[in-house]
Amino acid sequence: MNDISTEISKEVENDITKYGNKKYVRAVFGRQFEDMPQYVDYLARAGEKIPDTVAERGTHRPNCRPLPYKYYIDPKYVDEEVEKIWMKCWQVACRVEDIPNVGDRVAYDVGPLSFLVVRTSETSFKAFWNSCRHRARRLCGDTPESGDMIQCPFHAWSYGLDGKLIWVPREEEFPGIQLEKVGLRPVQCDTWGGNVFINPDLNAPPLSEALGVMPRHFRDCPQENRYTAIRIKKKVKINWKSGLEAFLEGYHVLTTHPSGMPIFGSTYTQTDCWDDGKSAVSRLITPALVPDGWVQNEVSPRLSLELFCNTYGLPFPPPERGTTVADAREYAAQKTAEKYLQTLGIDFRDRSISYLVDMHQWFMFPAFFPWWGEGLPWWYNFTPLGNSPDECVMEIRLLQPLPADGSAPPTAKTVWIDFNEKGRDYPETGQVGYIMDEDMENMEEVHRGMKATDPRVARPLLATEQEIRIRHFHEAYMRAMGISD
Repeated sequence: MNDISTEISKEVENDITKYGNKKYVRAVFGRQFEDMPQYVDYLARAGEKIPDTVAERGTHRPNCRPLPYKYYIDPKYVDEEVEKIWMKCWQVACRVEDIPNVGDRVAYDVGPLSFLVVRTSETSFKAFWNSCRHRARRLCGDTPESGDMIQCPFHAWSYGLDGKLIWVPREEEFPGIQLEKVGLRPVQCDTWGGNVFINPDLNAPPLSEALGVMPRHFRDCPQENRYTAIRIKKKVKINWKSGLEAFLEGYHVLTTHPSGMPIFGSTYTQTDCWDDGKSAVSRLITPALVPDGWVQNEVSPRLSLELFCNTYGLPFPPPERGTTVADAREYAAQKTAEKYLQTLGIDFRDRSISYLVDMHQWFMFPAFFPWWGEGLPWWYNFTPLGNSPDECVMEIRLLQPLPADGSAPPTAKTVWIDFNEKGRDYPETGQVGYIMDEDMENMEEVHRGMKATDPRVARPLLATEQEIRIRHFHEAYMRAMGISD
């Protein structure tokens, strides 16, 4: 182990640790574990302070059978999903910083549906079906728009920001029209954590019920105090469900992300689910600077620390640091807090090591992934593309904390990556692009594999803990769709 560590340490400055490098560490074939504690138990054994929200474990254990593959590949279920999920569920449509000024608006497309989200005041938002009442022309296109009214580009029918019809050119040609009754059709709209949500069902329960326990768990990590530093929209030839399922577990790290195994201990991942029949949310936590169980005999704590600092742009540790996992984690957390203080004026020095360096990924049904803490402050969302069961869009954001002075840096422009393009071909995506590419290589093959499966066994076999969040997603999906098998 010392020879390996020394050799790699000499090459750290030559960028050997960049994502995509898979040659320097591999899991040992046939290895199994007699004792592999989940995250909170690992921290307890190590004597590290455990944040209260981390210690609060999930209360729900799904017990349904896994979802058959036919729901991923058969076009006949697309319309049913639109009717029972996308027309009925709260879903994230945009971030508030996407429409910073009164009159700013964006389109939110999900499958064949399209909605318009507009800022109507400094603190309020409204959402409507993105369709002119005259001849159905989409009112908001694929790029953000702005103005003190919403005017149809086809025939100039004009609406106020409240959706009311305020001008019809040649109104005499429309005898009997009552402008006050022919406005844009509203949908429910609400916000949480700097995110704007919509729900086409005007009779649906409020957003607060769909969020479940998440607002309480995010109190010390307010998502509204963040801005979008990187935004990616990747078109993928997969079903939206198989896409998001790849991010509900850390079991795939073994062969998909070997570059990260010296830094992140996927085998110690903790999974938690909460479900009260109104909300279906779950969480995954993976420790940083804890070498993965698959390579724990090949990677020293010092090496893990060197790789972490190189990856995150932290000062290279002095020779005496990182002799133990505890010291490596303490050093990385300290330098992370110092970095935020120096660059943004934010003092995170009283935060836990867990908050500063570990991965805390949440999920809200049907397709939203907010992240807690500073370890990986990401944000995912998945939406079906058009009427095809074979295409979806994965949206990825890097959400950085707002500077202490409250100034909001410009929101990053959206980087659109087409079906056959790679994230690494777009330098502005940074490491996110490399990690995304590793996942995409599997996801499209999974979708093709579903179509190649023997119909007699066409459903997955899921692990009891590492894939419990997929089980929970299947349970929530079947409940929404009214599926009993």
